[in-house]
Amino acid sequence: MILKVAGNGDMHAVRGMGPSILADNSDDLALVERARRGEATAWSTLFDAHHDFARRTARRLGIPDAELDDVVQESFLIAFKQLHRFEGGRLTTWLFRIVSNLASNRHRRRRVREAFLGLWSRQPVAEAPSADHQWEAAEAQQAVGRVLSRMAPKKREVFALFELEGLSGDEIAERVGCGVATVWTRLHHARLDFERLARQQEVVR
Repeated sequence: MILKVAGNGDMHAVRGMGPSILADNSDDLALVERARRGEATAWSTLFDAHHDFARRTARRLGIPDAELDDVVQESFLIAFKQLHRFEGGRLTTWLFRIVSNLASNRHRRRRVREAFLGLWSRQPVAEAPSADHQWEAAEAQQAVGRVLSRMAPKKREVFALFELEGLSGDEIAERVGCGVATVWTRLHHARLDFERLARQQEVVR
């Protein structure tokens, strides 16, 4: 059972939500070379072109809305500092890995913090109540984000790219750096984990 957040607050199957984002890479490569030479306008153009992609990726990987801007800014800061290490290929693939690593680090730190607070208070750490329970779609999106944050990084990646972004197996394999067969194996186990965690958190019954 797979979920998505629909505009009216309903939960439906999520496969195929978004279009493929693997567009022509030639312009990116030219801009990267210009940025490496110190052209600020080239880097600004790259940021504008891929800001939405980075933000969407972070959200799909379970980053709360309140943290999205921080993650996007940090991702591009890392990308700028490591631009000399970009060895070609699709820029979005490289940027995805940066965002994914940051997302994993944030989820790990959050779990450690929650565990510490739980030991300190000897009480379960409660989620902050929604500011407005009338917005069911927003609540559902937050719930799905919490489920994603509990998934193993490699499973979360393929789940988000296939079920939420609608990428093909080949596209996912290119992005995460593994074989297509591995993608399908991870996706199978990710779906099982998603449903198990969703039921534990009472996202579904």
